[in-house]
Amino acid sequence: MPHVAARIILNEHLSFDDVLLRPLYSEVRSRDDVSLVTELSSGLKLDLPLLAANMDTVCGESMAITLAEMGGIGVLHRKMIPGERLRIVKTMVANNQKVGVAVGVHTLLSEIMAYLDCGVSMLVLDIAHGDSAHALDRVHQIRSVVEKRNSSTCVMGGNVATPEAVQRMYNAGAHSVKVGIGPGSACTTRIKTGVGIPQVTTILECSQAADEYGISCVADGGMKTPGDVAKALALGADAVMIGGMLSGTDEAPGELVAIGSKQFKEFRGMASKAVGSLYEEGASGMVPYKGSVKSIVWDICKGLRSAFSYSGANNVEQFHLKAELIKISMASVAMSKAYGLPNG
Repeated sequence: MPHVAARIILNEHLSFDDVLLRPLYSEVRSRDDVSLVTELSSGLKLDLPLLAANMDTVCGESMAITLAEMGGIGVLHRKMIPGERLRIVKTMVANNQKVGVAVGVHTLLSEIMAYLDCGVSMLVLDIAHGDSAHALDRVHQIRSVVEKRNSSTCVMGGNVATPEAVQRMYNAGAHSVKVGIGPGSACTTRIKTGVGIPQVTTILECSQAADEYGISCVADGGMKTPGDVAKALALGADAVMIGGMLSGTDEAPGELVAIGSKQFKEFRGMASKAVGSLYEEGASGMVPYKGSVKSIVWDICKGLRSAFSYSGANNVEQFHLKAELIKISMASVAMSKAYGLPNG
């Protein structure tokens, strides 16, 4: 049998530490004038472009309520008892709060219809490889049920990492697409499988495709700082989904654990052994206790408003149009930190 070698794409692919936003002329007089409002579908507008990841150590009831109160949205994870998730959705919708629910390829359609009948804001297909036949079939089924119910619920498909996959998600009926394969802080997909695309390149290429097809793009994973969130939006993402940055907070599920004189909470990937995954592609461990998530969200928002002002943008749409990013060297990465301080 003749040997056929794997095709190698030699174009350079970038991660968040490889780029910086280039400062531009600005007429933004005050950061308070900047709007962070974003739209994921015609039926889902957010005051903040932030989604809490559907992880069992990140987004339960408390996180979902707090994010909704602040203008973002939490996505309830799939490890919850369906009846409990339904109760949370009913309660939050009754209080005019936006909430999302993660569903899988095997989630019963009757359960999905129950969420829709309660007025859930968003249904998120939760699968590692969204660019697969069974995932796309499921997105199509969910969109069909949404239309039959005459619902304004946003259907989000993912995760994907290529423009071609975005097109297939659009064809399947997704209103929004979640992008990122392997960049999450608790994800080991790239180590275990050798699969993935650096997140900056993924967001840039996938957001351009999403714009072409008229759907929104959510960057999922890889963001460690408010600056990374700003870069993701500058690259064309309409919002970001974050997990690790929100872990260890009061609102994250789980009990505080004292280790010595410090307190911690568990944080784990949803494909980790700790969750029960037979194909382990996630890590688990303890993260330092961080206090209320509100301070983290406000810190992100302050960073975003400043980033917008540095680019001369008053809102997300202008930021997409005006922002410029530059590729930097490893020496520049080191100089981007507070290197003059011991803990910089």
